[in-house]
Amino acid sequence: MWRIIWFLQGYVRAKIKGASPEWALERLTQTRAAFLEPKREDGVTISLLLLKKDVCKAQTAAQKAMCELEIAAEYGLSKSLGGLFRRKAFCIALVLAMAASFVVPKFVFFYEVTGNETVPEEKILRAMNSLGVGFGTYGPSIKPQELKNKMLLLIPELQWFTVQQSGMRARIIVRERPERIEVEERRAPMDVVAAKDGVITSVFAYDGNCLCAPGQAVKKGQLLISAYLDLEFTTRVCAARGEVYAETLAQKTIVTPDTVRVKRPTGKKARTVSLLIGEKRQNIFSNGGNLTGRCDKITKTHMLTLPGGLELPIGLSVTQCIYYDTAAEPLAPETAEAQMQRQAETSVQQDMIAGQILDVTDGLSRQNGIYTYTASVRCEEMIARMVRTSILQQEIKEETIP
Repeated sequence: MWRIIWFLQGYVRAKIKGASPEWALERLTQTRAAFLEPKREDGVTISLLLLKKDVCKAQTAAQKAMCELEIAAEYGLSKSLGGLFRRKAFCIALVLAMAASFVVPKFVFFYEVTGNETVPEEKILRAMNSLGVGFGTYGPSIKPQELKNKMLLLIPELQWFTVQQSGMRARIIVRERPERIEVEERRAPMDVVAAKDGVITSVFAYDGNCLCAPGQAVKKGQLLISAYLDLEFTTRVCAARGEVYAETLAQKTIVTPDTVRVKRPTGKKARTVSLLIGEKRQNIFSNGGNLTGRCDKITKTHMLTLPGGLELPIGLSVTQCIYYDTAAEPLAPETAEAQMQRQAETSVQQDMIAGQILDVTDGLSRQNGIYTYTASVRCEEMIARMVRTSILQQEIKEETIP
């Protein structure tokens, strides 16, 4: 504990030299000066630790004992800071850092958008930038309510908008408008037809006249659920709704070369170090010289962070380029078949609204440096599609029936 107190107050290691240094030490004790670790070094010298504020007392005591007081070393907080303050560049940097820690957090440099699904984040940030809210905007100048009103006018797809600011970061929370269904569309008669050929496995008719059943084979475009429901004394027109699942068969053909290009590192590397200040980048070091060719770039960014986790818009970006050449290598049939099977199954799944793949019957052939993969994919999927019907067309059809 005493070391901490002495470090804060500042102390020295002193040497008392003379014919009788013990006499000088005794006189120093009488002055009630604080000292520690007295140690005889030789017959005429005693060293000790002494508080800076008691150096004058020790000097007087040594003189009265016909001795000399020599300061061998100086320690403490004042000594440490004194050395630092003599460096002008360090002092300037320290002042700027302290000023930045108070001023910079009042500006917003980083934005995070959440809640958007179909509206791109870039579109939201560009709209905000057009309103004067962007990188380096003064935080107190951002008026959430005013910004909200303007953003909802600029982007009609948004239903709600708010800004939550925390230091140099701002979180943009949005909510998109639900897809609107026109009243006219809701009231219009809708039929449910088959989107693909298949054999029906299950039917769920929620509204309308169901014209199909499990086990029935249907063709693409065939009417499954009609908008016209015959009642006892009248016919009701509605928007038919339902889900119809059927077993379908999809044919896929995929071709690919029997060779692939692979990367081979050349051993050449280059590194570029850039200084980042806000959105600006300044290269300060590069050892790439005149290297050219294909390369993989690996970039790491290190931002300046103050104690407490406060991140400043100042940092270094280190980009490493690893150069490579490409060479052709044969593609094994097993590897080619596995890759193309995944492509075929992915393509089939993307074509389905809902459903699953039951099994795949496939084959692989190789001719003139080309692999050809063919697959018959058996699926169970939802084939119901809603299409708009016309009452007038229905009436004309009924009148033309002999």
